[in-house]
Amino acid sequence: MKDRFMKVQVLRETVLGVDVVRGFARLCDLSSASQADIYDAETNPMGTQRDLSPKHAKDAYEYVTTEKLAFWPEIFLCVRDRAVIDIIEHEDGLCTLKIDMEKIRRSKGIKISRVDGNHRLHYADGHAEGFPQVTRPVSFCLAVGLSRDQEIKLFRDINNNQRRMNTSHLDNIAVRLTGEKRLRVEDPHLYIANHLSSDEDSPLAGIVFSGGKSSSAKFIPLRTLKTGLEYMFSRPSRLSAIDDIDVQIKLIKNYFDALYSWQPEAWEEPKQYLMLRGAGFWGICFLGAEIIDRCLANGAYKPKDMLKLLKSGIDWEWHRDGSFKGLSGRAGALKIRDMIVAELEDESGASLKSIAAQIAKDL
Repeated sequence: MKDRFMKVQVLRETVLGVDVVRGFARLCDLSSASQADIYDAETNPMGTQRDLSPKHAKDAYEYVTTEKLAFWPEIFLCVRDRAVIDIIEHEDGLCTLKIDMEKIRRSKGIKISRVDGNHRLHYADGHAEGFPQVTRPVSFCLAVGLSRDQEIKLFRDINNNQRRMNTSHLDNIAVRLTGEKRLRVEDPHLYIANHLSSDEDSPLAGIVFSGGKSSSAKFIPLRTLKTGLEYMFSRPSRLSAIDDIDVQIKLIKNYFDALYSWQPEAWEEPKQYLMLRGAGFWGICFLGAEIIDRCLANGAYKPKDMLKLLKSGIDWEWHRDGSFKGLSGRAGALKIRDMIVAELEDESGASLKSIAAQIAKDL
């Protein structure tokens, strides 16, 4: 038989104009005591919550059930029906929060709503098959006496005012927590990106931003570099076929050395040139797979070999108002790659573009 009352020791205070109690309780109990008020323009136009993401909820469940050392910000709930709770104040300043679980279970309406924490609570009560109850305690905050409009305002404030954590900072944390040996197996692109940004012999050393305090000298975000490497390895090539990651790193360093020799202005005045920014940077990453592939096909791999191939095409204008102006995103990066590749010459001295033109004449 389920207990009728849930009792929790809490502190009570008015915080930024909101009457709240704060304490600790098991996740499964908080989940059973509360419900999400999902907004639906047709069926629930007065709802406050965004739609549930099952994946997000499952990720939250997996995190709290598998991580021995874990942390969440407090769950934020709002009591809508004062009749389901009683706050008993004690002389020592503590209070006892008494929640009538039987009234909540019998009710068809929402007695305690979830303002922030719906995904964390969704599977915690054990209602879904394959998701046992989560009995780990977490901190929570329960607001008392709010109107529906005030609740909606706080939901908006919590979600609008959060500053998303910089993705490069998250990548940097992953590097620090995972360790070299695991990282090179579990996330090889981040492993390579970290070496390109930190190795002294890398042409990208000192210019990759890894989160934290910003610096004008570091203008390539670590996440942008990692994504660029994912693009470089996105199709089968001689580079991707090499099973030694240290060799791959050396080849990529050689490629960026060649790029530096080809377009030194991009390093000297990065704000004025596109090569190391946005679609321009991703474009040279896509291009890198082609350059390295062609060089390896001829038994070459040094920066001078790659530079020779880069110079075999036309003299591109990398200035922000130059040849690639207006190109953006992944599609723009592919366009940059294709434009450059079309003009590269092979050993016969003919470019792909000129060969295509000759074929067209024979049609």
